Amino acid sequence: MNVIEIFHKEHLPGSTVSVIYDAYSSAWQIALLLLRYGLENGYFGIVSNYSVPLSAFIRKAETVGLDIRNTLEKGEMAIIDLFGSRYLSKEELPNVFYLDKVEPETLNPKIERIYDGPLKEYLSEKPALRLIYTLDGASLLLGEDNTLKLLNQTLASKSIQLLDSTLVLAINRDVVSQRFVAWVASISDYVILTKSQLDEDGPKEFLYLITAPYEEFEPTAYSFKVTKNRGMDKLKVRKISP
Repeated sequence: MNVIEIFHKEHLPGSTVSVIYDAYSSAWQIALLLLRYGLENGYFGIVSNYSVPLSAFIRKAETVGLDIRNTLEKGEMAIIDLFGSRYLSKEELPNVFYLDKVEPETLNPKIERIYDGPLKEYLSEKPALRLIYTLDGASLLLGEDNTLKLLNQTLASKSIQLLDSTLVLAINRDVVSQRFVAWVASISDYVILTKSQLDEDGPKEFLYLITAPYEEFEPTAYSFKVTKNRGMDKLKVRKISP
């Protein structure tokens, strides 16, 4: 089955989803596929990009069939480009926003002004799917402690302002401390953990659904692979336990 099917879709609105992977994993694509799923199901997408030049993010999104440029032009998503703001790699695209400075002390108020200004009309019409790409990238720009403080502030404010929004956190656990990963997992409604292994038969990956916000949930292990398929069937899982 495709990886989106492991989520109970009725529990996604209002939830925080953490996708935690290692350095050699393909699971970073899960966060992008969730973004695509949201866009195709009535959400307005908001990406906070901390990790790569915008052109690189656009190429990465293409791996799951997501045309970022076209989606921006149609007014279906926005990107707050923190990486481009910090390193002055800016592109002229609609609904892409830059900050004058990226500093922990003023970051959330500046982002809030974007939500309350240019994005206000969009968010009055649709729920938001917000993707932080990536949380380890944010920690490199801002420091781990600052990132966690800002994340807590964001969770508190958006739980009131954007009740039905979904927050997706992509995090490479090989970049940050175990303490950082543990804290992120503790505040998440869904926790996806993947592990990769390289052997003579080629790369293998396993996906673990560790936490989910419904009563009948039980932790489950899956094999995970990237296929040649298109659309939601690009990332496939097969249940191996319990």
